Amino acid sequence: MKILLEDTIPFGQHYLDDVGEVRTYAWQNITPNDLIDIDILALRSTTKVTSELLTNANKLQFVTTATAGTNHLDKGFLDSSAIAHSSAAGCNAVAVAEYVLSVLLHAHKTKKLDLYHSTVGIVGAGNVGTALTRLLDALSVNYMLCDPLKKEAGDKRSFVEMNDIAQCDIITLHVPFVSEGPYPTENLIDEGFLDKLGAHQLLINACRGEVINEAALLARFNKPSPPVLVLDVFDNEPNINTALFDHCWFVTPHIAGHSVEGKVRGTQMIYEQICERAGLPATKKLSDFLDSVPPLAAALQHPTATRLSVEDLINVFHRVYNVAVDDNEMRTAIADNDGVHSGDAGLNVGAHFASLRKNYRVKDQERRECSAHTLLLPANTSKEIQKTFKDLGFSAQLIQAG
Repeated sequence: MKILLEDTIPFGQHYLDDVGEVRTYAWQNITPNDLIDIDILALRSTTKVTSELLTNANKLQFVTTATAGTNHLDKGFLDSSAIAHSSAAGCNAVAVAEYVLSVLLHAHKTKKLDLYHSTVGIVGAGNVGTALTRLLDALSVNYMLCDPLKKEAGDKRSFVEMNDIAQCDIITLHVPFVSEGPYPTENLIDEGFLDKLGAHQLLINACRGEVINEAALLARFNKPSPPVLVLDVFDNEPNINTALFDHCWFVTPHIAGHSVEGKVRGTQMIYEQICERAGLPATKKLSDFLDSVPPLAAALQHPTATRLSVEDLINVFHRVYNVAVDDNEMRTAIADNDGVHSGDAGLNVGAHFASLRKNYRVKDQERRECSAHTLLLPANTSKEIQKTFKDLGFSAQLIQAG
């Protein structure tokens, strides 16, 4: 079995070296001739799988992407060519949920909202939306779910309509990009919806840029009391519209899901898929490739309380992941570079955006999920607070003072 593997897939060759004959490629240089005699193509979203790319794919049986999204795959052509395809759906769900929580904690810290007295409107109840509900459940934060597809499919959770979501204190988007069918998400957040929102509300997009009508979004900021805006995704990436930067509270380069665990989990998932197609056991596991991290001492102000204070949560969580670090990196690299935010067409914004994604935290401290961390908690930490941290994904260990 011959496997063509995109070289940006973390540990891809280590996972697959005993599954088949593996050859790697750089996404910038792939050509139709690279697919000759290839049985399996494994890639990330940087490779666009089109009919043109597969012109010479004479033996291709299976295409799989180590990413949650699949918009870079021409699934219609693959289906018509009897080429099976799959993805690593859900691989980055925890990371995106933790991204949203980091934003919410900043909002509480800066008094934009009171987290324990707010309602979060979650649009999309798939892998990411569900992961976010687990974090909010751990903190006993109220939320509403909107997902007509899940509701229609018989999901037993309680669902609301978009009009209800528009009344929430926080609105966070976690839907795939769908341009056709009964429930399209393209321009789901349009002028009418945006006009319902006010300055007391927080709007977060960490799914696909096309879900918000960017022209309507920019127009909303020329009207009174626009919402507080957080964008991790944009229309027409990587050639994004930097005019949005001045209106964003936080802005990041499509990295909400880019934790170490999220990326390697994607490799684990496609490895298991390929093993299944090859009729081989999947003997390797995620922990084989993840380094351990030192325990994290958590100095709590209210360790004996029956509910974790937001202040204590902020002090712990933002040491694990702080979205403000990524916002600063984004603005330094793009928004504050050569006046791009004021419309300098001379700078290649797309190249900067793509570089930020590709080199995300490569040189700096890696971004790990809560599950990678063991918290060292004061010995008198209440069982309720211990449970909250564990429900957020942490391991916990009690230590004596001194």
